Amino acid sequence: MRALLTRFHIRLLTLDDEGQTTAEYVLLILGAATIAILVTSWATGTDKITGLFDKVLNSLIDKVA
Repeated sequence: MRALLTRFHIRLLTLDDEGQTTAEYVLLILGAATIAILVTSWATGTDKITGLFDKVLNSLIDKVA
């Protein structure tokens, strides 16, 4: 039994971590996409984007004129 546990422990210690970074990037991208979708849904539902865009354009027009 001890030999089996030793072999299992050695196998765990020598596992290759290749691909772990890819999985981490995928999770990061999925999280960022989820947040972007939630913010976009909230902003379009409350007309915040339109108001912000109008304020920015009005500010630019005032500075140019």
